[in-house]
Amino acid sequence: MDPDTAIGGGRDRFPSTEHSLLEAAAGGLAPEALERVAALYWKPVYRFIRLKFHKDNEDAKDLTQGFFSSALERDFFARFDPSKASFRTYLRMAVERFAWNAHAAGKCRKRGGDVAFEPVGEDAALTESPEEAFDREWRRQLFRLALRDLRKLCESAGREVEWRVLEAYDLAEDARPSYAAVGEQLGIPETSVTNYLARARRTLRKLVQDRMRGVTSGERELREEMRRVWK
Repeated sequence: MDPDTAIGGGRDRFPSTEHSLLEAAAGGLAPEALERVAALYWKPVYRFIRLKFHKDNEDAKDLTQGFFSSALERDFFARFDPSKASFRTYLRMAVERFAWNAHAAGKCRKRGGDVAFEPVGEDAALTESPEEAFDREWRRQLFRLALRDLRKLCESAGREVEWRVLEAYDLAEDARPSYAAVGEQLGIPETSVTNYLARARRTLRKLVQDRMRGVTSGERELREEMRRVWK
């Protein structure tokens, strides 16, 4: 739904493995694990840098790309200790250190890439802290990706009507229509709207969990992060 999340073409695809973040990195899949992290955290990192360091769009893009390139080159996952903080907090603190060092040195090197970033409204700085903006964008991006996963799943499994029901009701731009209105729009009984919507929501929650599993250290952190997502 949001073209800004298309990082490097198809790299936003969630890997088929359901290994945790640490399992993937320990098993020699650090690049794959980093792709999971980048797909979810690219926008939160960009927004955090813009607000925390008052960078313009281009400088924030360079720092964001620089951070993820640096993470791939170093023992980024090996240094993560889940007993001290969640991976989300660990990553945000790593971003802050990286950006402070680059800011102080004045040597933010421009890296290649074709990532499109949405502008960050300057009024955001007046209503929330950079840390709050990071967490809000994290939740938004997580649902963007899970919704994309759901749409692709429904299309490939012949469940398009399920997606269309959720899109018409839960993703309505204005006030939510009634179940009867959705049924009339899609040409299905009102009772079917209820069933399709319930199934789509269950599947969406599972897809959110799958996305989170790929960027957490294990089941305990996964449960804690899921509680934050659905609060």
